Amino acid sequence: MTPLADTLRRTAERLRPRRDAIVERWVRALAAESGDPEVRTFCEQGVDALLDRLARGEAEEMLREEAVEAAAAAAGGAGFQEPIRAVRELERCCLVALAEACPEPDVLRESLDAVAELGGRRLDGLLRAHEREAARRIAEAQDQAARAGERLVELQRANDLLRRSDAQSQHRAEQIGMLSSVVHRIAPLRDSDQLLQEAADTIQARMSHTYVAVVVLDHEGIVVGRWAGRHGVDRQGAGRTQGPAGGIIGRALRKRAPQVVPDVAADPDYHADVEGTRSEMVIPILEDGEVVGAIDFQSERGAAFDLDDVAVGETLAEFLVVALRNARLFAEARERRT
Repeated sequence: MTPLADTLRRTAERLRPRRDAIVERWVRALAAESGDPEVRTFCEQGVDALLDRLARGEAEEMLREEAVEAAAAAAGGAGFQEPIRAVRELERCCLVALAEACPEPDVLRESLDAVAELGGRRLDGLLRAHEREAARRIAEAQDQAARAGERLVELQRANDLLRRSDAQSQHRAEQIGMLSSVVHRIAPLRDSDQLLQEAADTIQARMSHTYVAVVVLDHEGIVVGRWAGRHGVDRQGAGRTQGPAGGIIGRALRKRAPQVVPDVAADPDYHADVEGTRSEMVIPILEDGEVVGAIDFQSERGAAFDLDDVAVGETLAEFLVVALRNARLFAEARERRT
């Protein structure tokens, strides 16, 4: 038996005479918002189960079982806000009961610390389960998207699953819808400039970013690209950009890695070419490990881009590599015919 389990065993015996008071406080805390007539039964069973497991010294076993149950619930699409609230409220009710039941300061301190540690570990188990499930879904969506045309049906299935999963599902669905739309629009194009412009226009229209640019490096290493901005947004310079790679784009090209800037005002590399931009994300386009271009997203919202956006941006970059290669091969074949 671990030291924590032993302390919680003694704490459970101190809490048992206060069982009814703990139940009443917990019922009031939960029913105040839920109004569920079965809340009392849930609270009674929850308090009894907790005290019994702790009294038998089974705190560690209980935590392991709860972690398994949380993982299964997360995989089934269950939310975690209510379980977290329930655990927090039960911990608070137990702490109040201990303050009433333990007049000795040392005994009270020992029990309070043990209950707080137990509550923290229970919450950590819930959060970790949902974080792992969210990461799994992101990886699954990215892998499906990378397989392009023949996997679009699977992407839709993942989209439907994400739509039901949690509060971020709508954003993920929009990302996958944008990805599908870009693929369909650029697949038949054989002109590189038209392809870049269509990709920028489609991404900007679907995701309502302030500004989107798709740029490539020409044979001299000069940035050449196309961009699309929301109506009323002006960009310093012409619609077709040329010049050495600088700013956040230049950094992404040098590092060959995505760059996410939640606050451009705090980034020394940011080049202010779009008025009102507060956050920026740049995804490098890599072909056989070599950088050939980048996709630049800018938003007037701070911290507008997250890991989901990076994953989808990288998948989009893989699509663009294939489309640009096809356009290049088409141009070479046409030159040979002439």
